[in-house]
Amino acid sequence: MSAVVKVIKKVLGIDPQQGVEPLTQIEYIGSAYHGYYVPQHFLTGESVCYCIGAGEDISFDTELKVRYDARVYIFDPMPEGILHFQQLRALAHTDQRLTIHEKNPFTYRITPDQLADIQFVEIGVWDHKGVLKFYEPPREGYPSHSVYLFKESGKYIEAPVDRLSNLMNQLGHTAIDLVKIEIEGAEYTVIDTILEDKLDVKLILVEFDEVHNAKDKRFHYRIRKTCNKLKKAGYVLIHSTESMKRSFLRRDVFDALKAQESET
Repeated sequence: MSAVVKVIKKVLGIDPQQGVEPLTQIEYIGSAYHGYYVPQHFLTGESVCYCIGAGEDISFDTELKVRYDARVYIFDPMPEGILHFQQLRALAHTDQRLTIHEKNPFTYRITPDQLADIQFVEIGVWDHKGVLKFYEPPREGYPSHSVYLFKESGKYIEAPVDRLSNLMNQLGHTAIDLVKIEIEGAEYTVIDTILEDKLDVKLILVEFDEVHNAKDKRFHYRIRKTCNKLKKAGYVLIHSTESMKRSFLRRDVFDALKAQESET
């Protein structure tokens, strides 16, 4: 990125690193394409983790179980996500390892028992309970449908959706330690519901997909608006990639972890 472009992005408030308050002790989890940075000493076997959006890469989701023995719930009503999970489960039961991505490959290391502890929920997350159209991507081989993007394709699958607060109630959770959101542009709506319902969520990991599949030229401003909402609600941006995959940690948790860092 040229120096001029960096200056322009900072002036417009859309520079990926603008506003980041880093933690020293963070670690990367998952494949090179669908991984995230999370704080060290944060997740345990008691942590409740919601992974919204699966597709054909649940490396991050499964590593939450492998590394921390966390309580993992995956939400995805699309056939590509369901079939990928079923394939992984079938191979694990025959002691075979699934490797994904030709470039920068990732090999799943989850055991059948660990995989059995992960609950796959075949429901999408949105702002209400109902049935929505998930549109097929125009690019051949792209493994994700979207309720927000790809409408120009005219092809879709209908699937059930529900509000996150409703799903939490159904699953018996009053708080979530980690929410990962990879849902092809629908992240704006889901984040709005988290804030509107004042849900007890400590860490929000989000991929702003319009960086790769922009609906129009104003996508940067939609991303900035949502990030500002999170900050106003008390979340700290602790990490951001150049492609706007971002980690937001609630301020009280951030302050506690920052104090731990200063003691070591």
